[in-house]
Amino acid sequence: MCADAAMSRPDMGAIQIEIKNRPRKEREGLAQHQPAHHGCSQGAGAIRRPSHAPASEAAPRKIQPQLGILTMATTSSTAQNSEGNQAAGGHHVPEPKLEKTIDLSDLGPVTSAVKKMTFSPDGRFLAIVDNPTHMKTDIVVWDMLLDRKQSHIHCPFDYGDLRDHDLLWSRDGKVISFGAKRQWDPMTGEDLPDNPAIGRAARLNKDGSKMLTIVGPIGQPSTIHVYDTSTWALQKIYVDGFAVETAAWTAEDKILVGVHVSRETLGKEIDGRTISQMKDIAVRLLDPTGKESTKAVWFPAKPTNDPKSPFTYAFPVGSGLLTNFVTNQIFLDAGKIIDGVTLKIDTYHAEDESDAAPGAFGMGFSPDGLLLYLKGASFRYGGHAPIKNSVVDRATGKLLSQFRGAMDHQGSLAVSPNGKHLALGDIHSVLIFRLQ
Repeated sequence: MCADAAMSRPDMGAIQIEIKNRPRKEREGLAQHQPAHHGCSQGAGAIRRPSHAPASEAAPRKIQPQLGILTMATTSSTAQNSEGNQAAGGHHVPEPKLEKTIDLSDLGPVTSAVKKMTFSPDGRFLAIVDNPTHMKTDIVVWDMLLDRKQSHIHCPFDYGDLRDHDLLWSRDGKVISFGAKRQWDPMTGEDLPDNPAIGRAARLNKDGSKMLTIVGPIGQPSTIHVYDTSTWALQKIYVDGFAVETAAWTAEDKILVGVHVSRETLGKEIDGRTISQMKDIAVRLLDPTGKESTKAVWFPAKPTNDPKSPFTYAFPVGSGLLTNFVTNQIFLDAGKIIDGVTLKIDTYHAEDESDAAPGAFGMGFSPDGLLLYLKGASFRYGGHAPIKNSVVDRATGKLLSQFRGAMDHQGSLAVSPNGKHLALGDIHSVLIFRLQ
């Protein structure tokens, strides 16, 4: 039930390609990977419920490619401490100062833990996702100004442990959801009518006017669904038979997808190359308007010298993605940065060579896009050396400073849109650091 409403995530042989025009047969009726519906009971308080126009069922748009060969440029940034506290260009780096701790120990048993967090568009409220027990999710909305719980939502589905289900705020701050279907009023905690969206890995574009989802069984041909968040009108984008692993918006409202080869695409010529291995993978840039050619960077399967498994993936397309809308770059939690226009691939700070996923515990950007914040972990039960929370220069990928706090739990990280606060999830609490 919902209750307690307050009153008041490069291989040098990679080839970057603009794709040749080739018509392909449209495919519909893809199975949808979507959790079964579980209703959440409503809390007290009358609210105005939004009405939604029916989604358009137009056939998937095929992004028509164009022939051309480009060269992929790569640069590597040395992972090291930089002296001083200024980012490239001489910008001051604010030192995070612990301001307060939000205690959530009353949410459930010792097995519960903070999983995800996201600030409201105006930065006043912080939505915190916790798993109190198996297959259950709690969302606590915290009023940062009044320093108190605004609402508490209980839902019988395990959203907290689903890596590709981020908690999203509507651009007016009146609705929170994990993308498809279920929605809640963040001020009262009450259920709102389901939206008509389907699919997984929902992401909002820069201004929140559009939402994308990935539709289709994992590992099989996928379709990208793009929804107008005001009317829920639907556009379908067929991805040439590839299995889409991840997707993210760019600052120009294009869509970056990480794709795997499916049995349907194996042996075919796509993107100007013959798909020869099931473990070939690619990063592709789609234009939903169809006005610009699709671009792609391919990473051929990498030999392993293991007879039982002779090939492996050469690039982490399954990594968590986060878009820096100011600089138009997509950051992978595996330490890679993809340019949202050229698909040029860079790297950012990792604690050491063994740190294959420096952003896996949580990452976020300063509002001006100049700083990348990375959450650390103590690994006190794993025998690994601790990784401190880090502040990284976005332009160079180099470490600027490190600090401690909330390292006993892999948790989550969120930066307020107004740049005032950094939130780090601990086991039963959230540490709030002041940045300004």
